[in-house]
Amino acid sequence: MRLSRINFRFYSALSTQHSVLLKAGLTLLAALMGLAGFAAPQEQPPKEPAPSLPTNEIVQAFPSNDVMKTAWKIRWATATGHGLTIQDAWFKRGPKEPWMQVLGDARLAEMFVPYASGSPRFWDISYNFSLVTLNKEAAGPFGKLIGDPPVVVQEVRDRGVMWIDPATGVRRGQKLLLWSVLDAANYRYIIEYGFQDDGTITFRVGSTGRNYSSREFEGHMHNGMWRIDVNLNGPEHNSVHVMEHVEPDGEKAKAKTVMRPFNKGVEGHEDWHAKKFTMLNITNETKKNARKMPISYDLVPLRMGNARHHGAGEECARHDFWVTVNRKGEMEYPKVHEYVKKRAKIMDADVVLWHSSACHHEPRSEDGEMRDGTLVGCTPVAWSGFDLRPRNVFDRTPHFPYEK
Repeated sequence: MRLSRINFRFYSALSTQHSVLLKAGLTLLAALMGLAGFAAPQEQPPKEPAPSLPTNEIVQAFPSNDVMKTAWKIRWATATGHGLTIQDAWFKRGPKEPWMQVLGDARLAEMFVPYASGSPRFWDISYNFSLVTLNKEAAGPFGKLIGDPPVVVQEVRDRGVMWIDPATGVRRGQKLLLWSVLDAANYRYIIEYGFQDDGTITFRVGSTGRNYSSREFEGHMHNGMWRIDVNLNGPEHNSVHVMEHVEPDGEKAKAKTVMRPFNKGVEGHEDWHAKKFTMLNITNETKKNARKMPISYDLVPLRMGNARHHGAGEECARHDFWVTVNRKGEMEYPKVHEYVKKRAKIMDADVVLWHSSACHHEPRSEDGEMRDGTLVGCTPVAWSGFDLRPRNVFDRTPHFPYEK
């Protein structure tokens, strides 16, 4: 039935009257409930959504398939030239422990590739190469592609035996890996950071791809040159020491470990010595473990040998370790010999470590074969790098089944 304009107004009036009566009735009901001791229902404020993690932040607990014992929180970034970098990293040594910062900015600062004949001599980071877009085949069955486009792989790996105890048996460890690939013309550099369940951080660069055209079988070096801003329990109060094994110590059968300030406690350089098992130690005296030992990290080199290059502008390649104070804008490894001239104090300071991890590539048949003047094949990955290993960060053996 179609309503006339008059009928419509009549029904509208009835509807308005009904609405007024309904509101009055609800008001009376609320008053009666109040008199009877009932609280009138109150409107609930809308729930705020849980804060989301930054898109470049990863939190990884260990073990990945059981109750959390330790954890890492990492913020990463990508940059043209440098590839994958770490912005910050924090470690949690137990479920009830607070996050403790370990790293600020960490990156592969340069990749220096000098050829044996004296030329060419490439500074591959300075050419601003981009990252390779990766796929599921590269990530493998357990890897996760991240980024848009996907240029980083995130994966948790079994890292083998952590320890073997006669009473409690074997404990296997895990690590979170973040890696990407720098598209450096004929070469591909795999830049990889590993965050282990025991607090260790691994830094690796792998060289693969094809040998340089016209120098396919000429020996050369791949000098991975790293810049590491160590912020142990924060950026301040970090001190750098050199740890060395000395043998013999007076008597032929005796030995000792010497810990001394890096370069007498000011900016400068030091070198790695095979017989001394040279390591760097970064300590924060303001934070101690249950044994009253100051927390620290050791930089442990993984070396084929020591690279020494003497061309013009290659001063940075004549020493294995450099340490500077963290200053804005000082990011270029080839200039580190200029940065240290300020000779600022590096004890109880905000410090940056600079370390060269060299890889010698002497070409072999496995790199490929020549066909009509062109090398066909691919050079297997050759790795170099170092570890940052905790010292006195824990009170006792991590992940050990101590009785409560």
